[in-house]
Amino acid sequence: MTDRARPNLQLMASKVMELLEPELAADDLEILDVRVFQGGGRLQVRIYVDLIDGGITLGQCAKAGRSVNFLMEEADIFPGQYVLEVSSPGVRRPLRTASHFKNALEQRVDLKVRQGFKSRRVRGELISFDGQQLKVELPIPTGSDAEKGEISKVLLKDILEANLDPDFDAKALINAARRKKKDERREERQARKKPKKGRPKNRDGK
Repeated sequence: MTDRARPNLQLMASKVMELLEPELAADDLEILDVRVFQGGGRLQVRIYVDLIDGGITLGQCAKAGRSVNFLMEEADIFPGQYVLEVSSPGVRRPLRTASHFKNALEQRVDLKVRQGFKSRRVRGELISFDGQQLKVELPIPTGSDAEKGEISKVLLKDILEANLDPDFDAKALINAARRKKKDERREERQARKKPKKGRPKNRDGK
């Protein structure tokens, strides 16, 4: 596939955001980010959603997924087949808007930053944000006697992807994934057991 034929993934993500944002906002849901990428020979569309006040449940996330799937099929944004995933933010919460970055001050962030025709990675503590530029304190190299790490300055318009980058151990992450799968299976069982509501009968049985 030539560069000219390669789909503009950022433009597709913007169209998805434009389509879904007002629809989900009516249900008190916020789209944190939309990421479109190639994987397994198909387009992969990953959408992160949360309640506006935070704390979305698995059931609410599944309901949002059904709404998103319907809207996407109606809009027909993507040519051919694609894989859609609607997910809660998790510990690596996506950051996209100015308010997201303001709320992430003094926390560790992981940024994918545009650099010419390529990109670079910036990971460290977000120490300031003025609405246009972020300052990220990079980790102190092993063996260094410096009291603080170097400061990397990043323009908001150059950020391709951004996430919180919290410290956690692998065991805690594995246990969290197991708990999530267990909760999902329990919700599925409860949904199957839930009795269907029939129409109320009149006193004469009609």
